[in-house]
Amino acid sequence: MLPKHYATLITLVVTLTAFCTPALAQMPQAQVPYDMQGMSPFGMQGMYGMQDSSSGMPSAQALSSQTLAGIDTNKGFDSMSPEEAAYRRAVVDNCVTFHKKMSSGRLQFGRHMESQYFNTKYWEPVYHQGSQFWKLKDGVDKADAMHDFISSSGGKYKIDCAAAINLILLKSKLDTVGERNFDRRLPTLMIRGWKTYTTSKDGELEEYKTLEKWSGNEYSPGSAEGLRTGDYVYFKNHPMTEGTPEQGENAIYIGTDSWGRPVFFGLNIGMFRGTFNQYGFLSSERGSIDPESLRKMMDG
Repeated sequence: MLPKHYATLITLVVTLTAFCTPALAQMPQAQVPYDMQGMSPFGMQGMYGMQDSSSGMPSAQALSSQTLAGIDTNKGFDSMSPEEAAYRRAVVDNCVTFHKKMSSGRLQFGRHMESQYFNTKYWEPVYHQGSQFWKLKDGVDKADAMHDFISSSGGKYKIDCAAAINLILLKSKLDTVGERNFDRRLPTLMIRGWKTYTTSKDGELEEYKTLEKWSGNEYSPGSAEGLRTGDYVYFKNHPMTEGTPEQGENAIYIGTDSWGRPVFFGLNIGMFRGTFNQYGFLSSERGSIDPESLRKMMDG
Protein backbone atom coordinates (compact mmCIF):
# COMPACT_ATOMS: atom_id res chain seq x y z
CA MET A 1 0.00 0.00 0.00
CA LEU A 2 1.36 3.46 -0.97
CA PRO A 3 2.07 6.07 1.69
CA LYS A 4 -0.64 8.71 1.95
CA HIS A 5 1.44 11.55 0.41
CA TYR A 6 2.36 9.36 -2.62
CA ALA A 7 -1.30 8.55 -3.24
CA THR A 8 -2.18 12.25 -3.03
CA LEU A 9 0.57 13.16 -5.54
CA ILE A 10 -0.56 10.50 -8.05
CA THR A 11 -4.15 11.72 -7.78
CA LEU A 12 -3.00 15.30 -8.45
CA VAL A 13 -1.01 14.30 -11.55
CA VAL A 14 -3.93 12.32 -13.00
CA THR A 15 -6.30 15.21 -12.38
CA LEU A 16 -3.99 17.77 -14.05
CA THR A 17 -3.43 15.50 -17.06
CA ALA A 18 -7.14 15.05 -17.59
CA PHE A 19 -7.65 18.81 -17.32
CA CYS A 20 -4.77 19.94 -19.60
CA THR A 21 -4.98 17.39 -22.43
CA PRO A 22 -8.15 18.83 -24.10
CA ALA A 23 -6.75 22.37 -23.82
CA LEU A 24 -3.45 21.36 -25.41
CA ALA A 25 -5.26 19.63 -28.25
CA GLN A 26 -7.12 22.83 -29.04
CA MET A 27 -4.00 25.05 -29.06
CA PRO A 28 -2.90 26.24 -32.54
CA GLN A 29 0.20 24.47 -33.77
CA ALA A 30 3.29 26.54 -34.62
CA GLN A 31 3.72 26.94 -38.34
CA VAL A 32 7.19 25.93 -39.48
CA PRO A 33 8.34 27.38 -42.82
CA TYR A 34 8.27 24.68 -45.46
CA ASP A 35 11.95 25.10 -46.29
CA MET A 36 12.92 24.69 -42.62
CA GLN A 37 11.05 21.43 -42.08
CA GLY A 38 13.39 18.56 -41.32
CA MET A 39 16.30 20.93 -40.60
CA SER A 40 18.47 20.45 -37.54
CA PRO A 41 19.35 23.79 -35.88
CA PHE A 42 22.95 22.57 -35.62
CA GLY A 43 23.07 21.16 -39.15
CA MET A 44 21.50 23.72 -41.44
CA GLN A 45 21.25 21.93 -44.74
CA GLY A 46 22.26 23.56 -48.01
CA MET A 47 19.40 25.22 -49.83
CA TYR A 48 19.66 22.92 -52.80
CA GLY A 49 20.11 19.39 -51.60
CA MET A 50 22.82 16.89 -50.78
CA GLN A 51 26.42 16.56 -51.83
CA ASP A 52 27.48 14.98 -55.11
CA SER A 53 30.01 12.32 -54.09
CA SER A 54 31.58 12.16 -57.54
CA SER A 55 32.86 15.75 -57.54
CA GLY A 56 32.82 16.69 -53.86
CA MET A 57 30.44 19.53 -54.76
CA PRO A 58 26.90 20.04 -53.45
CA SER A 59 24.37 18.94 -56.05
CA ALA A 60 23.42 22.53 -56.84
CA GLN A 61 20.31 23.46 -58.76
CA ALA A 62 19.78 26.58 -60.84
CA LEU A 63 18.33 29.35 -58.69
CA SER A 64 14.75 30.02 -59.67
CA SER A 65 13.48 33.58 -60.08
CA GLN A 66 11.07 32.88 -57.22
CA THR A 67 13.92 31.91 -54.89
CA LEU A 68 15.96 34.96 -55.88
CA ALA A 69 12.97 37.21 -55.36
CA GLY A 70 12.76 35.97 -51.77
CA ILE A 71 16.34 37.00 -50.92
CA ASP A 72 17.11 40.59 -49.99
CA THR A 73 20.50 41.19 -51.60
CA ASN A 74 20.63 44.94 -50.92
CA LYS A 75 21.92 44.96 -47.35
CA GLY A 76 23.67 48.23 -46.53
CA PHE A 77 23.39 49.73 -50.03
CA ASP A 78 21.75 52.95 -48.79
CA SER A 79 25.02 54.19 -47.30
CA MET A 80 27.28 53.12 -50.21
CA SER A 81 28.77 54.93 -53.15
CA PRO A 82 27.39 53.90 -56.57
CA GLU A 83 30.61 52.06 -57.47
CA GLU A 84 30.64 50.08 -54.21
CA ALA A 85 26.98 49.11 -54.65
CA ALA A 86 27.74 48.04 -58.24
CA TYR A 87 30.63 45.87 -57.01
CA ARG A 88 28.50 44.16 -54.37
CA ARG A 89 25.72 43.46 -56.87
CA ALA A 90 28.35 41.94 -59.16
CA VAL A 91 29.48 39.68 -56.31
CA VAL A 92 25.93 38.30 -55.95
CA ASP A 93 25.55 37.82 -59.72
CA ASN A 94 28.87 35.99 -59.94
CA CYS A 95 28.02 33.76 -56.96
CA VAL A 96 24.74 32.77 -58.63
CA THR A 97 26.50 32.03 -61.93
CA PHE A 98 29.24 30.05 -60.19
CA HIS A 99 26.66 28.14 -58.17
CA LYS A 100 25.23 26.78 -61.42
CA LYS A 101 28.72 25.63 -62.46
CA MET A 102 28.95 23.56 -59.29
CA SER A 103 26.51 21.02 -60.73
CA SER A 104 27.95 21.09 -64.26
CA GLY A 105 30.61 18.42 -63.68
CA ARG A 106 33.26 20.99 -64.59
CA LEU A 107 34.31 21.82 -61.05
CA GLN A 108 35.94 19.80 -58.27
CA PHE A 109 37.20 20.59 -54.79
CA GLY A 110 40.99 20.34 -54.57
CA ARG A 111 41.96 19.39 -51.03
CA HIS A 112 45.67 20.00 -51.66
CA MET A 113 47.19 22.87 -53.62
CA GLU A 114 49.43 20.64 -55.71
CA SER A 115 46.45 18.53 -56.85
CA GLN A 116 44.54 21.53 -58.17
CA TYR A 117 44.25 22.62 -61.76
CA PHE A 118 42.90 25.56 -63.74
CA ASN A 119 41.88 25.65 -67.41
CA THR A 120 45.27 25.66 -69.16
CA LYS A 121 43.79 27.55 -72.10
CA TYR A 122 44.11 30.63 -69.88
CA TRP A 123 46.28 29.63 -66.91
CA GLU A 124 49.69 28.06 -66.39
CA PRO A 125 51.33 26.66 -63.24
CA VAL A 126 54.30 28.64 -61.92
CA TYR A 127 56.35 28.53 -58.74
CA HIS A 128 57.02 31.39 -56.37
CA GLN A 129 59.05 31.02 -53.16
CA GLY A 130 58.71 27.25 -53.42
CA SER A 131 54.92 27.19 -53.77
CA GLN A 132 52.82 26.47 -56.85
CA PHE A 133 50.61 29.28 -58.15
CA TRP A 134 48.35 29.57 -61.19
CA LYS A 135 49.21 32.49 -63.44
CA LEU A 136 47.18 34.00 -66.25
CA LYS A 137 49.11 33.47 -69.47
CA ASP A 138 50.58 36.52 -71.16
CA GLY A 139 48.25 38.00 -73.77
CA VAL A 140 45.15 36.32 -72.35
CA ASP A 141 42.01 38.43 -72.13
CA LYS A 142 41.27 38.67 -68.39
CA ALA A 143 37.53 39.11 -68.87
CA ASP A 144 37.37 35.95 -71.00
CA ALA A 145 39.44 34.00 -68.46
CA MET A 146 37.28 35.13 -65.52
CA HIS A 147 34.07 34.30 -67.38
CA ASP A 148 35.45 30.87 -68.24
CA PHE A 149 36.10 30.28 -64.54
CA ILE A 150 32.57 31.02 -63.27
CA SER A 151 30.51 29.85 -66.26
CA SER A 152 28.91 26.40 -66.33
CA SER A 153 29.96 26.17 -69.99
CA GLY A 154 33.55 27.17 -69.19
CA GLY A 155 36.61 25.00 -68.66
CA LYS A 156 37.31 22.47 -65.93
CA TYR A 157 38.78 23.52 -62.59
CA LYS A 158 39.82 21.76 -59.39
CA ILE A 159 40.29 24.36 -56.66
CA ASP A 160 39.96 25.11 -52.96
CA CYS A 161 37.29 27.35 -51.43
CA ALA A 162 39.72 30.24 -50.83
CA ALA A 163 40.76 30.42 -54.49
CA ALA A 164 37.12 30.20 -55.59
CA ILE A 165 36.03 33.12 -53.41
CA ASN A 166 39.16 35.10 -54.31
CA LEU A 167 38.47 34.74 -58.05
CA ILE A 168 34.76 35.58 -57.66
CA LEU A 169 35.69 38.80 -55.85
CA LEU A 170 38.38 39.67 -58.41
CA LYS A 171 35.92 39.13 -61.27
CA SER A 172 33.43 41.36 -59.47
CA LYS A 173 36.04 44.12 -59.35
CA LEU A 174 36.74 43.65 -63.06
CA ASP A 175 33.01 43.84 -63.83
CA THR A 176 32.77 47.07 -61.83
CA VAL A 177 35.84 49.03 -62.93
CA GLY A 178 36.15 47.71 -66.49
CA GLU A 179 38.91 45.69 -68.09
CA ARG A 180 41.17 48.63 -68.92
CA ASN A 181 41.27 49.89 -65.33
CA PHE A 182 41.59 46.35 -64.00
CA ASP A 183 44.54 45.69 -66.33
CA ARG A 184 46.20 48.91 -65.26
CA ARG A 185 46.14 47.88 -61.60
CA LEU A 186 46.73 44.15 -62.17
CA PRO A 187 48.77 43.79 -65.36
CA THR A 188 49.56 40.19 -64.37
CA LEU A 189 47.61 37.85 -62.12
CA MET A 190 48.92 34.96 -60.05
CA ILE A 191 46.67 33.00 -57.63
CA ARG A 192 47.17 30.53 -54.79
CA GLY A 193 44.19 30.36 -52.44
CA TRP A 194 43.88 33.87 -50.96
CA LYS A 195 47.37 34.82 -52.13
CA THR A 196 47.27 37.11 -55.17
CA TYR A 197 50.32 38.57 -56.89
CA THR A 198 50.69 41.06 -59.70
CA THR A 199 53.45 43.14 -61.28
CA SER A 200 54.29 46.60 -59.95
CA LYS A 201 55.08 49.65 -62.08
CA ASP A 202 58.75 48.81 -61.57
CA GLY A 203 58.21 45.32 -62.98
CA GLU A 204 58.60 43.66 -59.58
CA LEU A 205 56.25 40.98 -58.27
CA GLU A 206 54.07 42.34 -55.46
CA GLU A 207 51.22 40.96 -53.38
CA TYR A 208 47.76 42.36 -54.07
CA LYS A 209 45.07 42.42 -51.38
CA THR A 210 41.73 41.47 -52.93
CA LEU A 211 40.04 42.64 -49.72
CA GLU A 212 41.61 45.51 -47.84
CA LYS A 213 39.49 45.65 -44.66
CA TRP A 214 39.56 42.76 -42.17
CA SER A 215 38.23 42.21 -38.66
CA GLY A 216 37.56 39.42 -36.15
CA ASN A 217 39.18 36.01 -36.14
CA GLU A 218 38.30 32.48 -37.18
CA TYR A 219 38.26 31.03 -33.65
CA SER A 220 35.56 33.21 -32.06
CA PRO A 221 31.86 32.78 -32.90
CA GLY A 222 30.29 35.57 -34.91
CA SER A 223 26.88 36.72 -36.08
CA ALA A 224 25.37 38.16 -39.24
CA GLU A 225 24.81 41.52 -37.56
CA GLY A 226 26.44 44.35 -39.49
CA LEU A 227 27.20 42.26 -42.58
CA ARG A 228 26.61 43.84 -45.96
CA THR A 229 25.91 42.02 -49.20
CA GLY A 230 29.17 40.85 -50.75
CA ASP A 231 31.14 40.71 -47.49
CA TYR A 232 33.53 37.82 -46.95
CA VAL A 233 32.94 35.53 -43.94
CA TYR A 234 34.50 32.38 -42.54
CA PHE A 235 32.81 29.30 -41.12
CA LYS A 236 34.95 27.43 -38.61
CA ASN A 237 34.53 23.68 -38.86
CA HIS A 238 34.76 20.98 -36.20
CA PRO A 239 37.97 21.06 -34.08
CA MET A 240 38.82 17.57 -35.33
CA THR A 241 39.43 19.08 -38.80
CA GLU A 242 41.99 21.62 -37.54
CA GLY A 243 45.11 21.61 -39.70
CA THR A 244 43.35 19.88 -42.61
CA PRO A 245 41.94 21.37 -45.84
CA GLU A 246 38.47 21.00 -44.28
CA GLN A 247 39.22 23.16 -41.22
CA GLY A 248 37.00 25.99 -42.43
CA GLU A 249 34.81 27.34 -45.20
CA ASN A 250 35.43 30.62 -47.00
CA ALA A 251 32.06 32.14 -47.89
CA ILE A 252 30.24 35.27 -49.02
CA TYR A 253 27.24 36.92 -47.39
CA ILE A 254 24.44 37.20 -49.95
CA GLY A 255 21.64 38.80 -47.92
CA THR A 256 18.58 37.59 -46.03
CA ASP A 257 15.69 35.34 -47.01
CA SER A 258 12.00 36.10 -46.52
CA TRP A 259 12.23 34.88 -42.91
CA GLY A 260 15.11 37.21 -42.10
CA ARG A 261 17.72 34.43 -41.99
CA PRO A 262 21.20 35.23 -43.38
CA VAL A 263 22.07 33.57 -46.69
CA PHE A 264 25.66 32.65 -47.57
CA PHE A 265 27.48 31.12 -50.52
CA GLY A 266 30.49 28.80 -50.27
CA LEU A 267 32.27 26.40 -52.60
CA ASN A 268 31.69 23.24 -50.56
CA ILE A 269 28.17 24.00 -49.37
CA GLY A 270 26.65 26.11 -52.13
CA MET A 271 23.89 28.51 -51.13
CA PHE A 272 22.83 28.01 -47.53
CA ARG A 273 21.13 29.92 -44.74
CA GLY A 274 21.78 30.25 -41.03
CA THR A 275 24.91 30.79 -38.96
CA PHE A 276 25.35 27.03 -38.46
CA ASN A 277 25.80 24.49 -41.22
CA GLN A 278 26.55 20.78 -41.31
CA TYR A 279 30.26 21.48 -40.87
CA GLY A 280 30.62 24.29 -38.37
CA PHE A 281 29.64 27.79 -37.22
CA LEU A 282 29.99 31.34 -38.48
CA SER A 283 33.12 32.92 -37.00
CA SER A 284 33.71 36.60 -36.33
CA GLU A 285 36.27 36.83 -39.15
CA ARG A 286 35.07 39.01 -42.03
CA GLY A 287 36.53 41.02 -44.87
CA SER A 288 35.39 43.69 -47.33
CA ILE A 289 36.75 46.04 -49.93
CA ASP A 290 37.95 49.57 -49.24
CA PRO A 291 35.57 51.80 -51.27
CA GLU A 292 38.29 54.41 -51.71
CA SER A 293 40.64 51.81 -53.19
CA LEU A 294 37.88 50.75 -55.61
CA ARG A 295 37.28 54.37 -56.62
CA LYS A 296 40.98 54.91 -57.31
CA MET A 297 40.99 51.74 -59.41
CA MET A 298 38.11 53.17 -61.47
CA ASP A 299 39.83 56.53 -61.88
CA GLY A 300 42.98 54.85 -63.19
